[in-house]
Amino acid sequence: KDFVRYNKKSIIIGIVLLIISIILIIYFTTRNSSTNINPNIESKYELVLFGDMEVIIYINEEYQEPGYYAVLDNQIVTDKVKIQSNIDTSQIGTYFISYTIGNIKKTRTIKIIENPNESIDDIKFELLGDLKVTIYLGEEYQEPGYQAIDKDNNDISNLVSVKSSLNTNILGVYEITYSILIDDQLKTLTREVEVKEKLGIELNYIDKNTNQDILVSINALGSDFVYLKLPDGKVVDSRSTTFTISSNGTYVFYVYDFFLCINIILLNSKQEIIQIKNIDKEAPVASCVAKVYSDRTEIQVSASDNVGIDRYIFNDTYVSAVPNYTINEKLTSVTVLIYDKSENSKRITCSLSSSYMEVHFIAGVSDDDAILIRTSDKTIMIDGGRYEASSQIVSYLQKIGVTKIDALIGSHVHWNHVQAQAAILDNFEVENAYYSVDILNCVSKKHCKSDDIKYIKDKLLEKNINPIILEPKDFLQIGEMKLYFIGPVRGLYTTYQNANSLVFILQFGDNKFMFTGDTPDNYMDVSKFQANASYFNINLDIDVLKWPHHGYETLTDAFFKATTPKYAIIPNCCWCTSQYPSSTNKSLMSKYGTTYYQVCDSKNIVLVSDGKNITINTNQNPDNWRK
Repeated sequence: KDFVRYNKKSIIIGIVLLIISIILIIYFTTRNSSTNINPNIESKYELVLFGDMEVIIYINEEYQEPGYYAVLDNQIVTDKVKIQSNIDTSQIGTYFISYTIGNIKKTRTIKIIENPNESIDDIKFELLGDLKVTIYLGEEYQEPGYQAIDKDNNDISNLVSVKSSLNTNILGVYEITYSILIDDQLKTLTREVEVKEKLGIELNYIDKNTNQDILVSINALGSDFVYLKLPDGKVVDSRSTTFTISSNGTYVFYVYDFFLCINIILLNSKQEIIQIKNIDKEAPVASCVAKVYSDRTEIQVSASDNVGIDRYIFNDTYVSAVPNYTINEKLTSVTVLIYDKSENSKRITCSLSSSYMEVHFIAGVSDDDAILIRTSDKTIMIDGGRYEASSQIVSYLQKIGVTKIDALIGSHVHWNHVQAQAAILDNFEVENAYYSVDILNCVSKKHCKSDDIKYIKDKLLEKNINPIILEPKDFLQIGEMKLYFIGPVRGLYTTYQNANSLVFILQFGDNKFMFTGDTPDNYMDVSKFQANASYFNINLDIDVLKWPHHGYETLTDAFFKATTPKYAIIPNCCWCTSQYPSSTNKSLMSKYGTTYYQVCDSKNIVLVSDGKNITINTNQNPDNWRK
């Protein structure tokens, strides 16, 4: 086969020579069988090489000797031929083989050349990046790449085909196969991709107001999960568990997995934090007053709770989402079952009252006094605020059902007290108007400034209302309400308008309220007030104080000792709540057990009196007080 591969002609010649050689061997053997070689006669050698004298093979192929033979004195002595060769088939080049016998030497030339046909082994085929890749569930796989270079240093990566069943949405280990085909020779590389679950925690619990413990279901995520650590420090090696929360607070859950770093196993962690704010096991705090009429009973509930009130059930029959409710019959007893948003409940019995009084401190723009007082059949409006507060004040009065005002009182004629009364006159029927100065002529008398009575003067004239001037020792009876005027104590009228503020005690049943306008502290003269109160045979002991001048004035120990108010209401500005009341005033209130409320903080404040007890409601929606 090798002869055929290198030279067919040489093979034929070789066969012919072989036949001739056999004939000659037989001839000379027969002829000289009995003849000895004479050593004194010079021998004659013959040396014959079969095949080509120049043989070409490809690099790394095995050299196949074509053949040779030698004859001496008609005898074949091929085994006496000496051969020398320097062939290295792994290196391209020209090599020689020498054949020597006696004085004869012949040489065959061997040339090693490059194989012109491409082999798969000549291709540099490799994968870039790691042969083992880890990605997390749902992430996109990023191919690190691959490269194929032929023997001429050309990039033939475009010939590479890639096959994969990788699904990054399913956990598992996948193989990506990279193949290249050269002259029907296939070479294949593989990369391993593991899809793992990322470390994490799933926390499931019912997030709503409750009076029960909260059960948290915990599920650990991560293919290399090791253990869970719960907020109480307990370690759990199960992926799923539960944790019970009994009180509001911050709770931290940890999950751990492992990773390999330089052949050392280390722990990795992730935390999940939840804030629990809706566990409430306390019942609401509440009180109520039922106002009984001949044809109906109006129930007013004051209730508070950490998580808020959900519903009210009146006399176990009538369910309402608002605290005030009217039952269209005259009742002899009223109970209210109150549920908070955590389903805690409290049952209370309402005190029955055939008469009541509401005092509404209405939030204006800022330093505005706007106070609405009403009983079942009479209404008093003190001040109203600046003109810019008009729409707020009118809207509030309309929402609570005011249609008529029996007494419109201006504590003093300052813009942030009386300007909005123009809008009140425009929107409601006003029976009488009362002021501390002659509001229609105070400018000409230099008792007030024109800007202060802007709007209100024109409206009084338009409505044909003749204001009544009030002074100390005056008295008004408006329905069940008695108004005792004990100030101002300025003496003559003054252009210092705050000093013209009316000071009066309003008595309803046994409850007494003191209203002070913007009276300066040096005009809050206890002895003069007491002297004027003695005129009515009453003392200065009160339940509620409307603090003078928006909380700016500093009252005296003597004043508190004489009045001992249970509550103080301050219609003040929002920017000054941190400064006022002053530390002196706070100390005095603390000393005499006075609880104070600021309109800026508590918005609309409504006080309800049954003539004996007073309840205070802050941040009120006027819709809840509609009659």
